[in-house]
This record gives sequence, structure tokens and C-alpha cells, in this order.
Amino acid sequence: MKKIIAATVISLGLVGCMTPMTSTQQAMPEISQVIEVPNKTKDQIFEDSKIWIAQSFKSANNVIQYSDKSTGSIIGKGNIPYPCDGFIDCGAFGNDKVNFTIKIDTKENKARVTINDVTRTNLTYVQGAINNIGKDVPITIVQHQQKIAVKLNNVIEQYKTAITSKQTNENW
Repeated sequence: MKKIIAATVISLGLVGCMTPMTSTQQAMPEISQVIEVPNKTKDQIFEDSKIWIAQSFKSANNVIQYSDKSTGSIIGKGNIPYPCDGFIDCGAFGNDKVNFTIKIDTKENKARVTINDVTRTNLTYVQGAINNIGKDVPITIVQHQQKIAVKLNNVIEQYKTAITSKQTNENW
């Protein structure tokens, strides 16, 4: 009997520690950043950006959806693993992917990176008589949006690092 009471108290204590999730009807906000790229022309930044996208977002699908050298615009589709933390979060969302559209606009000595159209693709599985076909769903929980925004800002920082330190090695 003591074990049952102890288990009940511990269970209630753990449930009480969980923070409630805040739901929203708002789509995830757009993330945008202007990056200074000293001593590079628009064309150099454009070509380096195309290479970075191709190397960063490996996919069986065509990652770059649109590119126009005259306007300096590149639009691509990318995804990252869902940024889960903790046993319950990773158990529920650990195999999900976060999909997004990335747009890079280039000018002389600068680039603007914009990430929008952020969705989550749930894991496809069959369990008993339930067939869950993975589909794109909007991210409607504020805490999830905040975690994903941090990871997407990391993607922009990776671009910034790559594009500002890109050295061509012609001696191969």
C-alpha cells in the first residue's frame, strides 16, 4: 500500500512539473537577416550561395526551385530535423522534419536570407489499424515555434560563416 501511495505522489508530482503548451493560429513568423559580405561581387555571392544550398540541403528532390542571376535571387526548399529535447518531446516528434522555403537575395557586398513557409512533416507509420501518412502540418504551438526559430537562425549563421569565409582553391 505504501508503494502505491508513493507511486501516486511521484506521478502527480511529475505531471505537475509539465508546462502547458500554448497554441496559436498564427503561422510561424518569417525569419530574415541581411549579411555583409565584404569584397565580393553580386555574381560571386550568387554562385557561392547556390553551392552552399546544394551542399547544405541534401535531398532526392531538387533543392533549388528558382534562381535568376540577373536579379540575384535564389529560392530553395530545405529541411532540418525537428529540434526535440527531453524524453517526451523526442518520443513524440523526434523523427519529424521541419520544412521551409529559403530565399537568398544578393547584391554587391551583401546578401539577404529569408526563411518562411515553415511546416512540420510527421513520421509516417502504421500501428495496428491506424495508418499515419506523414503530411505537412503547420506549427501551431508557440514553444515549438521558438525552438524551431533558434535552429533556423543557426542555419542562417551557417550560411553567414560559409559565405563570408569562402575561399576558392584554384591550386588543386
